[in-house]
Amino acid sequence: MQFVLLLIFQIISGLVLLPIVIHYVYYIINAIAGDLCEQKRAQREQQLQRSPTPRHQNRHPAQSPHPPPTEEEPVVFINNLTNSSRSPPAATTMQTNDDAKFIKKRWKGGSIEPHPTDKALIVNYQLEATVFGEPNNPMIEEKKHCQKIIRLRSLNAKTDPAALAREVVEKCDLIHKSQLNDVEQIIFYLKNRKDNASNDIPDNNTHSRRSAALHTSHTRSSARSHSSVAAMTSSTGSGGGSTGTSNGVSNALSTATPTADVSINNIDEYVELLYEELGERIRGSAMILQMARNPDNLEELEKNEACLSALSRVLREDWRKSLDLSTNIIYIFFCFSTYTKFHPLIVQYKIGSLCMDVIDYELRRYETMRNELDVRKQPNGSSTPHSAKASKEKLNRSTDDFLDIMNEEKPKEMEPPRRRIPELKQRPKSGNWSSFHGSMSSSLIKSQILNSSYHESLCAGGSPAGDPPAVPAELKAQSNESLDRNDPKVKKEEIDRLNKQLKIFAKKQEQLLRVAFYLLLNMAENVKLEEKMRRKHIVKMLVKALDRQNIDLLMLVSTFLKKLSIVGDNKDEMGALNIVAKLPRLFQSTHTDLVQVTLKLVFNLSFDGGLRRKMIAAGYLPMLVMFINDEKHHGIAVKILYHMSLDDKVKGMFTQTECVQMATDAIILNLNVKVDLDLIALCINLSLNRRNAQIMVEGQRLHSLMDRAFKYQDALLMKLLRNLSQHESLQQQFIDYVGDLARILTICDDEAFIVECLGILGNLALTDLDYSQILQNFQLIPWIRQILVPCSRMDDLVLDTIVYLGTCACDELCALLFCRAKVVISLIELLKAKQEDDEIVLQIIFVFQQILRHESTREYMIKETESPAYLIDLMHDKNEEIRKVCDYCLDIIAISDSEWAKRIKLEKFRNHNSQWLCMVESQQDQDNEQDYADQEDECDNDLDTYLRSEYLDNCDLYNDNADNDSNSNSNCNSNHSNNNPASPAMSTYSRPLSTYRRSQDLDDLYNMTSSSKSQGSSDNNFIFKSNKSLDADGLHEELLMA
Repeated sequence: MQFVLLLIFQIISGLVLLPIVIHYVYYIINAIAGDLCEQKRAQREQQLQRSPTPRHQNRHPAQSPHPPPTEEEPVVFINNLTNSSRSPPAATTMQTNDDAKFIKKRWKGGSIEPHPTDKALIVNYQLEATVFGEPNNPMIEEKKHCQKIIRLRSLNAKTDPAALAREVVEKCDLIHKSQLNDVEQIIFYLKNRKDNASNDIPDNNTHSRRSAALHTSHTRSSARSHSSVAAMTSSTGSGGGSTGTSNGVSNALSTATPTADVSINNIDEYVELLYEELGERIRGSAMILQMARNPDNLEELEKNEACLSALSRVLREDWRKSLDLSTNIIYIFFCFSTYTKFHPLIVQYKIGSLCMDVIDYELRRYETMRNELDVRKQPNGSSTPHSAKASKEKLNRSTDDFLDIMNEEKPKEMEPPRRRIPELKQRPKSGNWSSFHGSMSSSLIKSQILNSSYHESLCAGGSPAGDPPAVPAELKAQSNESLDRNDPKVKKEEIDRLNKQLKIFAKKQEQLLRVAFYLLLNMAENVKLEEKMRRKHIVKMLVKALDRQNIDLLMLVSTFLKKLSIVGDNKDEMGALNIVAKLPRLFQSTHTDLVQVTLKLVFNLSFDGGLRRKMIAAGYLPMLVMFINDEKHHGIAVKILYHMSLDDKVKGMFTQTECVQMATDAIILNLNVKVDLDLIALCINLSLNRRNAQIMVEGQRLHSLMDRAFKYQDALLMKLLRNLSQHESLQQQFIDYVGDLARILTICDDEAFIVECLGILGNLALTDLDYSQILQNFQLIPWIRQILVPCSRMDDLVLDTIVYLGTCACDELCALLFCRAKVVISLIELLKAKQEDDEIVLQIIFVFQQILRHESTREYMIKETESPAYLIDLMHDKNEEIRKVCDYCLDIIAISDSEWAKRIKLEKFRNHNSQWLCMVESQQDQDNEQDYADQEDECDNDLDTYLRSEYLDNCDLYNDNADNDSNSNSNCNSNHSNNNPASPAMSTYSRPLSTYRRSQDLDDLYNMTSSSKSQGSSDNNFIFKSNKSLDADGLHEELLMA
């Protein structure tokens, strides 16, 4: 047994040692092989050192405006260096020793240029090679500028530049993805470029011509100036509201015109340029701007306090001297403003305040130039003959200032060809030489002054670049003399020329305004900064800028105004500046984004009633109606029209447009379950106008609206139909739908929908309808009693149910049905629970009035219910409408019942003389309190129990049994009215003013007096007026005459 265990142990030990032995052998073999490889590598390195390499012509292409990051290739051993196909051999012979082991290659992307003759791209890049002896021991470094030509053989007139650009970027490792827009722009340029190369040139000359053209293109591109901001901002046709670093024409210019090599490492050199002459300051600011447009450089620039201080100082001191300089520096800070984290930096250097000063100055300068140009256009050179001399002097001064401004700020588009105007070599046909020269001073000589080269003024070394060239006083005098001659032809030419120059100047000025406004818009994210802008009249500046023509500027200004318009003070200031008169011009623009932003601004302003009236007067309504059928502007246009439909006077103006038909058809043709909320709200408002309602139901539209309302049980659509049913001329068309409306009441679960259905039935007070049959056939009486249970349903449903009962109670059979079914009892219980709701109280007593008007139900109301007592109580209510209906009902009760007539008469007398009673109250002697108390007990025994106890305590004074002792009873009643809550002097009824204004019909009052069974002796004691609205005071006087 022991032998077996020993054998097993030896076997296991052998298996464990076997891998160790194998690994050790492998290590020895690998070490030997490594020594052999190192020897061979050393030999090849020595051979490489002895063999010279040809030099390569060094090219220095311009960097791209957005240089891609440097990419690095893996480490390559020296023996593989000669196999590299990425770049030509090194420029110089590498001198190294035997310790050189490997080489590291890196390439840095550069600019991309279009080929001058072929349909190809020229990619510039820089190759860096470093030879290492050890991993951290570089021995030799070499850099080399290279080019690669990518020929676009598939490019033709039908090629998609965007798709081809993506394909080129994917396949070429030298082009970074950030340069995709540049490649696309170059391909677009190559696609549309006319091929100037001649096919007749022999092949041996083609290569030389292309090489020369390429060299010339490179020379021009490296020498271009950075003074113009046209390559940094998008032009007027680039579309809506892009940021300062946006694409569009900006990218096209920056791609087709590569700028000089700009690096963050040379920032100190660019800052030094800010301390030079104006031309150098513009160039330095343009280079810093190019770096700021790359977001990766912003944090580095933020740390450079010297750069930011120099920029803010130059802007503060020299912003009046050059538009280019101001635009470049403001653009730099705008790049910072696009990120909230850099806003404190802008506040620190007070750039926002400077921007507002620049904007205010430029707007005033442009306005002054426009006014001066208008003065020139006048026939006699002045507005009035009285001020002719003053206007002439002002015109002369403005001409000099205008010439100085145009010479100082003239953009590149105004540069004439680099040639002199030849002197006249021939005498004119008529006149003398001096007169001819005088006439030419206003055209040719002044044209030469206006069109002097902006490039030359920047590059002049003898004087500051911002200073305009000196204009001789003699030329100005000659110019003014020629204008004074009022030569129509010369004057017309001069005005046309100045007008053209002003337009070009305004176009350049708008670039500055756009960048400055954009910076302020970004800073307005802070509410405190926005308030500071408001105090410095930013709204006034923005409203002035609405007169410009630049689409991008108008979009930016409209967006800024839209943001500011949500503040009441800003909105009021916009109204005072008559912004409403300036916006219709923007509606007519073909730029949809501008129209959309303008409509949003108008929507914010339309919340103000005064501004809405100005909009109507300015003719906004027809323009807004045109946008209903526009899918993009439909939503916002309907919202504005809804606001305008809030005014009753404006509702009738909609009939002069097609808005009513279009809106109604849009609801009917809508395929969705729910109709657009704004659209249905607009129609609901318009339906309150009778003429609009008639238009809505024309052409079987009522049938379509009813079908859709019942199909989807749309409460808002039923509300629209309810408004239509309010018009008496349209009520006959609803008769066919009465059955459907009554049937839906008991089967629908949506209370909002039921409310609108009840509203329609309540509006249909038609003699042709048999209301009792409707109530019985659809079993509505039990449903109505359930609704009238207090606190069981929503108040709106209860209120419309009571309104419907009032409509039905006009029919005598329905009134009898209500009495038999104890609906009146339910109404009295509801009246007790809802005494603070004026609307419900008013509608309940209106139902009482309708029932009391019928002789068959009048006795039931008086003898079987407590309604008379509650009506007497409500006679003192503060709501005028409730008092009117109560007086009418009490008059009917007094005619029908003599006993109630006495009590009603006494209560009205007490109410009418309440002030006198209060005065008597204040004069009573406190010593007789016990006697008054005894008299109060006697008064309590003389009244019936029909009235409330609080009310009965105050009626003893007026009982007929106490007529002989009226003075004593008066003292008794006045003594206790002070402590009685039912006293009119102490009335605490505080219900709000009712919104119900339904007039009462009292025409049949005299008929009731002749047919009442309970008149008795009261017929000779009461005189009533028969009129539409009962006068309570007059009725009191008539009752007291008895």
